[in-house]
Amino acid sequence: MFSVPLGKVSVPTPGTPVPITLSGAQQALLGPTGRVAKLEMWVDPADTGTVSVKQGGVTMAVLPVSASGHVERWESPYRLGGLGTNPTAYAVDAFVANNGPFVTLWVE
Repeated sequence: MFSVPLGKVSVPTPGTPVPITLSGAQQALLGPTGRVAKLEMWVDPADTGTVSVKQGGVTMAVLPVSASGHVERWESPYRLGGLGTNPTAYAVDAFVANNGPFVTLWVE
């Protein structure tokens, strides 16, 4: 398994979810199905507001502000092969402008 780091996905306008998008090079790493074994999202310790992970308009998780050096994370269920997760089905939202998580895709 290998990782495809997408970096920080910032939300410029709170309340307006930003979809997870991939560059052509990142998409090529995922293979023909475009699916991944799992997604991980980590709170940026420099952010000052909570971040939410959404799928199809449903809030999957709310990640609180980092406290005392502890950084919260969320990960999708681990799925093998063709049963993988479609990363572009997810979006992030933030309660403070320009906050957002660091996103990593895990590919088999």
